[in-house]
Amino acid sequence: MENIYSEEQKSVKTVRASKRTIDFLLSYSKSIHVVDYKKHQFEVTLN
Repeated sequence: MENIYSEEQKSVKTVRASKRTIDFLLSYSKSIHVVDYKKHQFEVTLN
């Protein structure tokens, strides 16, 4: 099994995100708010 996994990792390319993309994702995740109401959960995006 070691040989199978090591061969697959050689073919994987590392993806680099730009600073702008990371900032966008972080600000979006900070704007999400989860509201519990009875037995339900609602995700609200705060603008």
